[in-house]
Amino acid sequence: LYLKRKVPGSCTKGIGVRGTRTRAMAAEVAAQPVADPLPTPPEAAGAGDCSAADAASGGAESGEVRVAMIGNVDSGKSTLIGVLTSASLDDGRGLARSVMLRHRHEQENGRTSAVSVELMGYRDGEQVVPQARHHHQRWTEIVENSDRAISLIDLCGHERYLKTTVFGLTGMMPDFALLVVGANMGVQRMTREHISIACALQLPIAVVVTKVDICPQPVLKQTRQDLAKYLRSNRKMPYPVKQLDQVDAAADAVASDRITPVFAISSVTGQGLELLKAFLARLRRNSRNFIAEAEQVAPGSMPGIHFPIDGVYEVHGVGIVAGGTLTRGHVKVNQTLLLGPDRTGSYIPVTVRSIESKRQGVSEATPGISATFAIRAIGRKTEGLKRSTFRKGMVLLGEKDEPRAVRQFEATVVILHHSTTISEGYQPVVHCGVVRQSASMVAIHGTESLRTGQRAQVHFRFLYFAEYVLPGATFLFREGRAKGIGKITRLIEGDPDSPPAGNLPPGKQSPAAVGDAADPFPEWAPAAAVVAAASAGKNRAPAASGGGGKNKPPNNKATEPTTSASAASGGGGGGEHPSRNP
Repeated sequence: LYLKRKVPGSCTKGIGVRGTRTRAMAAEVAAQPVADPLPTPPEAAGAGDCSAADAASGGAESGEVRVAMIGNVDSGKSTLIGVLTSASLDDGRGLARSVMLRHRHEQENGRTSAVSVELMGYRDGEQVVPQARHHHQRWTEIVENSDRAISLIDLCGHERYLKTTVFGLTGMMPDFALLVVGANMGVQRMTREHISIACALQLPIAVVVTKVDICPQPVLKQTRQDLAKYLRSNRKMPYPVKQLDQVDAAADAVASDRITPVFAISSVTGQGLELLKAFLARLRRNSRNFIAEAEQVAPGSMPGIHFPIDGVYEVHGVGIVAGGTLTRGHVKVNQTLLLGPDRTGSYIPVTVRSIESKRQGVSEATPGISATFAIRAIGRKTEGLKRSTFRKGMVLLGEKDEPRAVRQFEATVVILHHSTTISEGYQPVVHCGVVRQSASMVAIHGTESLRTGQRAQVHFRFLYFAEYVLPGATFLFREGRAKGIGKITRLIEGDPDSPPAGNLPPGKQSPAAVGDAADPFPEWAPAAAVVAAASAGKNRAPAASGGGGKNKPPNNKATEPTTSASAASGGGGGGEHPSRNP
């Protein structure tokens, strides 16, 4: 890949192997230490049962790096995962992607509609290629013979399943995003949408241009130019990787969120695959997912154990299995946890019967790893847990933690893109970790309306259920093609319209309030660039813009598919809960 740009008054300069400016910047960025976006103050470092440092060290010890595959539909995401995990090339007719596609309709049309996870293993920098044919045996062989693992999360590319893709980027906590662009397709609208969402979430991005073997040179040249232009508009410096000695600098610089490595590959001929595998082998865990941000906003508000549930399965002979990522604390077998909040805002005491991670049984789950818990309700003799008990946004907390469920919160938001203006009564869909629910903007402080690029303090209220959210958490809200990002500054409890928490254990009633916060988050550097990048395209309907409270919730007519990870897959496979939010 050789990206070119015109410099007025001079000759054409390339950003490629001979681009000394890009190589020097990549080396400079790689040499600098990556600063945390929200450094933990010393007085909050020791708060809670598990601090941010413990969580980061736990994630490093687990040796697991999560990479989310994003990009437009038919760009080759599933095929690339199949080629990387099986160490065999594709035949050009869907052989490699058949490993990833679980459902019959996916095999028929070749389009991913559910989140699935595959595992890659490395030992001493060399990939461990499993020889077993059964899927479970392949994972076992990888875990036993590798010292570090990479979980490849296959997300949807079709616009119809955008909410599933956003849930994978927010709820499954990927460390990096691998943007797949078809060389013969160019930079499509959904490609730009995925780039803007990843930039808003401050997720480091690497780009893979596929199908270079069948793409005509004029089309490939135009794709390179469009890709470089859009990356620069998002303040991402493209860094084409064409030699093996560039891989180390690219892997070190990608974590800075300023340099974007670019690879040109072919899943049929194998061109560029060795460079991509070497790059993946050098990636390290991103500690930003496990920073105790709430301790800076409201000291003492972080739970000792926090396990957001991103998948629920019902296994014959085992019962209900909940999957997710443990962000804080340690969980052991036979330990009692609190499950909730349910539709009434209540929490149910449950016991952990068994724990699996990467489809292997373990006795203890440590911070930073993806795991599945086989749980059973305590004190319910007549009725046990069912899939209908769960909904999106539920978490597992420690027995001594304060369970709470709030309907209202305040946050500082930045509007990334909106075709008109946003006023009070606007009802976007809020994506905050595993929480996905429509919320209304009850009040906008300091101004009457918001436009693209503006920032304000906003009072939100969930429309349907109370949720468990933490102060300091970053969330994304969208409605059609309009979207924004925010950070929770204060939780408002005691909503008069919310139902009482009747099933809380004795002494576990929610506190009256969670403390106020100062300025919630530092200036988002990519915010202005994302505004410019996301300005392309119009909103779905002008009437859906903030119109003084006359907005309607988005009508998601598409049936949400279920996540296709099996119950035993602890590698972060997220499942679709049977009860969906409207």
